[in-house]
Amino acid sequence: MASNYDILIVDDDIQLGISLCDILTLKGYTLIAVETGKEALKQIDAGVPDVALIDLKLEDMSGLDLIRKIKELHPATECIMLTGNSSNESAIDAVNIGAYGYMTKPYDIEQLMQMINGAINKHESDEIFRVINDTVNDAIIMADGNSKILYWNKAAEKIFGYSAEKIIGRTLQETIIPKKYQEAHSDCMDKFKNSDDGIVGGKTMEFSAIRKGGTEFPIEMSLSSVKRKGQWQAVSIIRDITERKQAEEKEKIGVEKLKLSLDGIINALALTVEQRDPYTAGHQQRVSKLACAIAGEMGIPVDQIEGIRMAGIIHDIGKMHIPTEILCRPGKLTKDEFNIVRSHAQVGYDILKGIEFPWPVADIVHQHHEKMDGSGYPMGLSNGDILMEARILCVADVVEAMASHRPYRPALGMDMALEEISKGKGIHFDANVVDACLTVIKEKEFVFE
Repeated sequence: MASNYDILIVDDDIQLGISLCDILTLKGYTLIAVETGKEALKQIDAGVPDVALIDLKLEDMSGLDLIRKIKELHPATECIMLTGNSSNESAIDAVNIGAYGYMTKPYDIEQLMQMINGAINKHESDEIFRVINDTVNDAIIMADGNSKILYWNKAAEKIFGYSAEKIIGRTLQETIIPKKYQEAHSDCMDKFKNSDDGIVGGKTMEFSAIRKGGTEFPIEMSLSSVKRKGQWQAVSIIRDITERKQAEEKEKIGVEKLKLSLDGIINALALTVEQRDPYTAGHQQRVSKLACAIAGEMGIPVDQIEGIRMAGIIHDIGKMHIPTEILCRPGKLTKDEFNIVRSHAQVGYDILKGIEFPWPVADIVHQHHEKMDGSGYPMGLSNGDILMEARILCVADVVEAMASHRPYRPALGMDMALEEISKGKGIHFDANVVDACLTVIKEKEFVFE
């Protein structure tokens, strides 16, 4: 064991004290020997020892009383009781009031050294634990199976507003747990108290707690357990996440504002297209609505559906480059004119590809006329090469177009539109998308507004 550890010997047997001093000094320890409890307490006030060797019977007080006072004044000092009595009763009493251990006289010096080394190791471990607990920003709280608080570090004092002196011995329910959680907490602690395995650690939870004064605030807590004297004790590490939640709320508001701004831009673009082609006004909005309904029926994640909604609203944005006389012509188009119309998917992609959407909007617009068998345009993609979002948009586009009026023909009706996608199921159109579309229209009574 390294040197520079202070050991206090309290024994009215002067010769024994001198002998111990000589032996322990040779081992590298700094020794101070006194004969009475009063002298010991005076010495401790001058400088706290790491370990105190205390005789059970002193002239002015019991060794047990001295141990008790030392642990009250300086809990970090490890006490070892020295006794000439072979009875275990006093030794057990000493351990119960906080002594590290005891030695019976006459004692073997090697056994005594092992006891001192063990006490110093514990002193060091406790000191490291104390420093960590005093410097961490997270509250560390220990409670028994009845929720009585046993340990409360400095961070807990700062976070909750209670000093350790004021809160140790009180229960979690009466101090920091909101009423809405108290029943669940009591049930949990009852199970914990009667458990053979304690608490499985590692799980982190978020809920709220109460500061002194009644303010409720958000916390993050991880829970584990330790067994002491045959009883499980719960150990909670708690972090105040008020600032994080405030930052998340600000970010959420920022995202909502950005989404509103993006929606405004998208709708403005859609309106620009529709003003050039008044005969198809509302087409993109209706396609978007049906596509979202289909996606929802298919169990597509909400965020992905939002991308489908956005792409649907502007899927024909490429038509901005098509001359109005072609867009609005009631008669049949020439081959060249038809090819100009077909180019809108590519043009739409070119317009959108430089915009950083949270979703692959440009690619969805690019592919919304592709077919599963490769017969679509502009790239002739097939099957898995086509984004699922584009497959959904393709079906919704066909259904809306056939069910609605166009300059070159009257509305064909919903029945014919559904018949068309049914015939093309698994050939032109994704089979799962067609099934979902039929379900939302026939069974869930989807209608275009």
